[in-house]
Amino acid sequence: MMMRKNKWILLLFILGLLIIVYPHIAQFINNQLQKSQVNQFKNEAQLLTPQFIFEKLEAARRCNEAIFKNEEGLHDPFTDGYNRDDYEGCKDAPMDGNHFASIEIPKLSLEIPIYLGASENELSKGIGQVEGSSLPVGGLSTHTVLAGHRGMGTKAMFRQLDLIQPGDTFYIYTLEEKLQYEVFDVEVILPHETENLGINEGKDLASLITCHPYRANSHRLVVHGERVK
Repeated sequence: MMMRKNKWILLLFILGLLIIVYPHIAQFINNQLQKSQVNQFKNEAQLLTPQFIFEKLEAARRCNEAIFKNEEGLHDPFTDGYNRDDYEGCKDAPMDGNHFASIEIPKLSLEIPIYLGASENELSKGIGQVEGSSLPVGGLSTHTVLAGHRGMGTKAMFRQLDLIQPGDTFYIYTLEEKLQYEVFDVEVILPHETENLGINEGKDLASLITCHPYRANSHRLVVHGERVK
């Protein structure tokens, strides 16, 4: 009788331990899968013809020019459920739901795919480009705003974005090049406070945004970066 009781205690202990460690194991596996997706994106980009890359990026840059000229402000990706503005210059942009670019944050050991749009569909797979902001291809008079969940249980996403400080760097990989951004400001804002997320003429900016504080949805943590290379 005592032996059977001990077996049940051991079984419950093992089950409890599995419940505790499972999210960490799953998060590690998903992080590795995301890094694998990023590496595949880089490798496949090397196989594309220069003409194909040129056409894709030119379409994205035309879209960015249209966004700059017709800037109507951003829409919070975590609450608005907003669809992309139909800018005339964006009709040929590559908005097919595929992996468009990638972001690397060395301080957090993160490499995550970037998708165009920031609906739940994109945010469940990776990082989303917020509608109304520039597409992440760099260039003067652009400001791409990239949104990510503050962790999804089994995916890290932007869970530790609060560890980023001014002076840190992150990278955006396009089909053609590696864009380096240096963090110059970190702020906490309310969802409607998007003044600092607009385009500054002549500057190449990228901002990372997530919910704040962790496990809450009242504010937004924003990391601002300016391109240095």
